[in-house]
Amino acid sequence: MEGLLLLSIGLAIGFSGAMVPGPLFTATIKDTLRYGPLSGPMVCIGHLFVEIPIVIALSLGISYIINIPIVRAFIGIVGGIGLFYLGIGIIKDRKKYEKMSEENMNDFKLNRFKVKKEYITPLKTGFIFTILNPAIFVWWFTVGNSLVMRGLAIGFVGVFLLFLGHWIADLSWYSFISFSLYKGKKFIKPIFYEILLFSCGILLLTIGIYFLYDSLPFIRYYV
Repeated sequence: MEGLLLLSIGLAIGFSGAMVPGPLFTATIKDTLRYGPLSGPMVCIGHLFVEIPIVIALSLGISYIINIPIVRAFIGIVGGIGLFYLGIGIIKDRKKYEKMSEENMNDFKLNRFKVKKEYITPLKTGFIFTILNPAIFVWWFTVGNSLVMRGLAIGFVGVFLLFLGHWIADLSWYSFISFSLYKGKKFIKPIFYEILLFSCGILLLTIGIYFLYDSLPFIRYYV
């Protein structure tokens, strides 16, 4: 019964976090418009490669490092600059992402090797957009850590069930976004997607600036 509860908690918290627009949402939109409907699931797999080591580390009890000023400063500065750079790139190249032609999609269907090769890019995108997002680390080492501790009350299986629920929520939501966006692309004018990508770029710029600003109090410890 406790295991089912932990799985449900993971699902609920996972959906509540996934539905808030952020870097992973932007990554899914960007790559769906360029590489097609499987981009959402592949972005989530890339995201998973970052979260698994974090959860393992928390299970081993290293959550205290998030309170070390130099660590918080490093996460904020590197992540802030990274997200700012990614936001600029999306704004600059926004016209390219919605120009995937039907000929290219047909070529993907005919050439299985190319399909496999092309979907490596969304996987890498999911990894990069996750590891450069300071919010991921702050969330897991604070709120997420309390969930991990609850899971550990029944052992590592409890942590696994929490994380499984969390990841199922991510995978379901971003797959839905990716497939819906791809289907809608056939009916919605390209200008809509250009505006959408521009908005996503601005969102990343804003998040990047926020985390740069948020890291200032931790930098003052060493100035």
